[in-house]
Amino acid sequence: MRPSVIIPIALSLGVDLASAHGYLNYVDYKGVAYGLWQPFSDPYLSPLPLRYDRTILDNGPVVGMTGPNITCNNGGNNPLNVGSITVAAGDSLKLVWDQWNSAHSGPVMTYMAKCTPNCASFKGDTGSPWFKIDQFAYDPTKTPPWGSDYLHAQGAWWKVTIPSSLAAGEYLLRHEILGLHVAQDVNGAQFYPSCVHLKVTGGGSDSPTGVALPGAYDPYDADGILVQLWQINAGQKIYTAPGGPVWTKAAAALQTAVTATSQSYVPTSFAPSVRGAATTTTTSAPPTTTKSTTTTAVLPTTKTSSTSSSRTTTTSSTSSRTTTTSSRTTTTSTGGGTAVGAYGQCGGIGWTGGTSCVSGYKCVYLNDYYSQCQAA
Repeated sequence: MRPSVIIPIALSLGVDLASAHGYLNYVDYKGVAYGLWQPFSDPYLSPLPLRYDRTILDNGPVVGMTGPNITCNNGGNNPLNVGSITVAAGDSLKLVWDQWNSAHSGPVMTYMAKCTPNCASFKGDTGSPWFKIDQFAYDPTKTPPWGSDYLHAQGAWWKVTIPSSLAAGEYLLRHEILGLHVAQDVNGAQFYPSCVHLKVTGGGSDSPTGVALPGAYDPYDADGILVQLWQINAGQKIYTAPGGPVWTKAAAALQTAVTATSQSYVPTSFAPSVRGAATTTTTSAPPTTTKSTTTTAVLPTTKTSSTSSSRTTTTSSTSSRTTTTSSRTTTTSTGGGTAVGAYGQCGGIGWTGGTSCVSGYKCVYLNDYYSQCQAA
């Protein structure tokens, strides 16, 4: 059954919602593209389509890192009715973003957590179930040196390997970009996590744990979160990504080229995207029903998720602090051009794009080079 579409008003008016930030679009496993939640279209489909990650509210960031949204993004972290991608331990995945603005420099990090008892009931927001399997923070030997900029230069995708010694079972794969472009202020860092459902087969007997999310990210972390990009870029400060080191048994990083080479991702075979759809094959058109021998639909709708020289499993905690910070002057732009979507750039020195925001958002000054559409 094909979902019927109700076009949201914002889309029918041609509002440029895609101008802001980004989110995971597909997971490619062995040439099959598994469709992920589309926040500007999927909520208006009936019935809701089958997706393989937890729903997110939009393509904006999680602002503030000590609340529940940091686990799997803004959207409620609902584990029900999410498809599961069956993968073999030791195999690699390509994580494809819908877009990524390379001006939002920062690390790319990927975690996993074993779902107990299964991913249809596990939220990952308590305890310390998360262990890091991949990281590219700041590497001055690479071009570009920031993980997120390298991702953009590759074509808005990232490759990771499922550790070969993991015990079989159901896991959340939490893939995340941390934007540091306005991180000089407390809670200015912008997190973009996504949580994908996996069913890992084969493997060994390892069941690692490590950090808590929320819990592992400290707003006052002066080495990885509360930082100024220019100091790191100028070699005045050593950058250490938050969330602890990569697990000692994680596979080697796959972003190995000294200089990133752009190669756009074009899916040719799609996993089923309709709940209850039979497994079929397609090599063209947007994802509807398609071929996959590795799909397990969990139908018990919604989704909510570098290189490292040190690889150990640690448990992190953060201290609770109360702070009052002064806010920048907030202005509502009345400039012309296409309305900028939620959390998109709407001003700053040298900015030539739109300066007015979609309904419900206003243009907020963050620094001389960057103003952003934020909730009114």
